[in-house]
Amino acid sequence: MRKSVLYIALTLCLAVCTSCLKYGLDPLENSDLCELVSITVEHRWAIKNANGYDQMSRQKMTLSTNKPDENNEIRFTLTVPAASKTFTEDVRATVSPDRLYMTAVISPAAHIAPLGDAPKMGYPSSFEVGKVYEYQVTAANGKQAVYRIIIDDFVK
Repeated sequence: MRKSVLYIALTLCLAVCTSCLKYGLDPLENSDLCELVSITVEHRWAIKNANGYDQMSRQKMTLSTNKPDENNEIRFTLTVPAASKTFTEDVRATVSPDRLYMTAVISPAAHIAPLGDAPKMGYPSSFEVGKVYEYQVTAANGKQAVYRIIIDDFVK
């Protein structure tokens, strides 16, 4: 009896407390924003947690700049940070441009796609120093902008 009352109360609470916000939101389906705001680059590796299971760890790399200039270009020096408690010297020694993860912050309702042989954002990728990687950001209304990303130097 007590469980059925609990289930009924829970069901009523779920029905009443749903989040169905329908008003007060800016319409994004016609947005023409196609901006790449910033990028991050990180190294990821697996460590064993206290229970002996693999757990993903990550360390952001230091970029000399991470925002595009007026020509939609991001040129930066990528520096591997100093070792720390979790980012040990052994892990730091394995960092190379051959297996890094790049992610981007873009405009709301937009999407980003690699052009040519540029690696897909958010996946382990190999990057070359001095090579131009192009990405197309497409706004919700179809407007497009192309951004170029160049790693000028890799400092360990």
